[in-house]
Amino acid sequence: MLRELGNTCIVSKNITMKTSERIVIVLLLLFLIGGGSGIYVAVKQDQREVREAVSRGDFEIPKESQLAQVSPQEWRTIYPVTVPVTIGSTMVKASVAETMTQRIKGLSGTPFLPADVVKLFAFGAAGSHSIWMKDMNYPIDIIWADEVGVIVHIQENVSPDTYPKSFSSPVPAWYVVETNAGFVASSSIAIGDKVVVK
Repeated sequence: MLRELGNTCIVSKNITMKTSERIVIVLLLLFLIGGGSGIYVAVKQDQREVREAVSRGDFEIPKESQLAQVSPQEWRTIYPVTVPVTIGSTMVKASVAETMTQRIKGLSGTPFLPADVVKLFAFGAAGSHSIWMKDMNYPIDIIWADEVGVIVHIQENVSPDTYPKSFSSPVPAWYVVETNAGFVASSSIAIGDKVVVK
């Protein structure tokens, strides 16, 4: 009698464990399918943004006559929305590239970058985030920062002549900041300083 009761408990325990294992497997599968679907939707959205930008002509190289028409006093024509950012101890205004389209275009085709304006790329994921000088008209300094804003890599005085070479951080970065060439030296920016968005 005791042995039969023990066997029944073991069988019941095995059934319960198998049921639990099945539930865990089903939940894992649902999680994987949901995550995969989310990634698929995000990639499709980025592709749609890029296609729409191409059809609008956002990636066309501006004509020299169009570039010559914008004076430094009219810099808001090129950088209409900026946010305050501190790099090290220097306060600047950042034109933020948040969408895939804006990240691809960056500063390409712009005639100048005001001394107190930078381009901030918010990637939202850690990576090497390569930058190249395609269609650039002036040299820049490039700063990579991690998720909390700590500067992890700096590339100074990158010339438009370097295209098609690309520059990336050997340490995973979350943000990239492009500034006028000489900004890093004149502001005494160093690895370990912080980029703080206000």
